[in-house]
Amino acid sequence: MTENSRLTDAILITGAGRRIGLHLAERLLAAGQPVIAHYHHETEGVEALRQRGVPCIAADLESLEGVNALIQRVREQAASLRGLVHNASSFEKTAADPELALAQFERFQAIHARAPYLLNKALAPLLRLSTAVRADIIHITDIYADKPNPAFDAYCASKAAAQNLALSFAQSLAPKIKVNVIQPGPILFKEWHSAAAREAVLEETLFKEEGGVEALGLAVESILANHYQTGAIIAVDGGRRLA
Repeated sequence: MTENSRLTDAILITGAGRRIGLHLAERLLAAGQPVIAHYHHETEGVEALRQRGVPCIAADLESLEGVNALIQRVREQAASLRGLVHNASSFEKTAADPELALAQFERFQAIHARAPYLLNKALAPLLRLSTAVRADIIHITDIYADKPNPAFDAYCASKAAAQNLALSFAQSLAPKIKVNVIQPGPILFKEWHSAAAREAVLEETLFKEEGGVEALGLAVESILANHYQTGAIIAVDGGRRLA
């Protein structure tokens, strides 16, 4: 790729191959915003983005090699970055077996905390080159970061780590780069959630309904539009944290 063909003021979205990440990529593209899409596994969504001319980069964020490869590819694709959205995530109950639980703990920490830490550090120079008044880093965590569920303790701890990192980066990367947090609640259930589990979660949610990807898209747009907001933790949960 030549210097002149590199993207200017692109937004990198991790985990953009499906669900929330794919919606964010499509939403930003519809608004004329250049996007770089990271994904782990090939999906129809990735191919659809590729057909629209979006640079799609495969990388396993659980490994240092994967993170470093992603950083290198982004540097090749982008002359500057308008934003970085940490959306890639892994979610499951903590295993009863201690060895399996430790492996989960290490995987969650690698994906939710270590990868964002390395990406923020390495890509900050590209964010500082943005033509926007301020560039953005958005960490998508979980309401469990503040109100953990013991059944998901390894997952919750990694999301809390990601959130704490975001607050540290908000301080160290100011004033050019804003760093904010979005805490989703029941936005989009996983395929493996049973009907009973869904009903139980929604019963604990003030709005009694699944939020849908649109709710996250609006939250991201709001952060991008606000030049005077950093270190904010924004719950998008239908009030579940209060119930």
